[in-house]
Amino acid sequence: MDTDLKISVMGLGGVGGLLSGALIRHYGNSVSLIARGKRAEHLRSQGLTIHSEVYGEFTAKPGLVTDDPAQLPVQDIVLVCVKNGGLEQAAAQLKPIVGPRTLVLPVMNGVSASRNLRAWLGQGHVLDSVIYTVSSAGPDYSITQKGPFTTIHMGASLPEDREGARACCAALKEAGIDCRLAEDVQVAIWNKYVLNCAYNVVTARWGINIGQIKADPKLTQEYRQLMEEAWQVGRAAGVALPADLLEKHMDRLAHTTDDSTSSLSRDFDEGRTGEMDIFCGEVIRMARQLGIEVPVTQAYQQGLQERAAAFGR
Repeated sequence: MDTDLKISVMGLGGVGGLLSGALIRHYGNSVSLIARGKRAEHLRSQGLTIHSEVYGEFTAKPGLVTDDPAQLPVQDIVLVCVKNGGLEQAAAQLKPIVGPRTLVLPVMNGVSASRNLRAWLGQGHVLDSVIYTVSSAGPDYSITQKGPFTTIHMGASLPEDREGARACCAALKEAGIDCRLAEDVQVAIWNKYVLNCAYNVVTARWGINIGQIKADPKLTQEYRQLMEEAWQVGRAAGVALPADLLEKHMDRLAHTTDDSTSSLSRDFDEGRTGEMDIFCGEVIRMARQLGIEVPVTQAYQQGLQERAAAFGR
């Protein structure tokens, strides 16, 4: 693989920071980070420190840290790891560095990031992915990843992007990232999305951990109902989700450690709405378009909105 690839990463939280560390360690100065404020100052002066059970302990020095992507030439690969609420603004900033052959890989929650990026960027090969990892950014801008795995499943929803998906996957593998081409990437994305529509939503709505859900039959039932509604929406949208997906996710729930919480729950505990809209609002909007009833999701969205209304008080 060409080590002179021009690679940029926007969004340097737990996921974007972790992937950036692996990419910089292999591709060196070819990797540019898009960051601003104190994070950018720290990355320029101190580098990006990684504490990872997968990649080890190291500090990586990026080739360039900038808050203005227009300072960069057109890139070969752009990883987009921002929160969904900031995606449209991110796309506007990234436009100058995305050319017709640029591979754009959103590594984000939800099921709409790639579709939206295609519309907002207007060119480049926008790919699709889902990541499984436990990673977070600390107050010192370091990245801590826990557990024995960090795996990306990626692919292309459009035939003309498939060659680019293979090339992007190979580039990530070259950097030591466990990247796997999915035969049907939408199934892989929706598999995790269905889980998150319960995992994130129930923990955030009630401010509880997984153990408290498992101990309450009513909450356990609602957890399943939220997944079932998202599963129905995905199937109606044409995604070939397996019939036994809910059973597999309920088994996953049973084997999840009791003290586990979700990113949305942690956001709510800190007075932020986070990606509430991705795990509730997006399901409701898609269901409405497809003529599907999702009463449990609607009830949980109302409950989350009520809890969030107190944040500014």
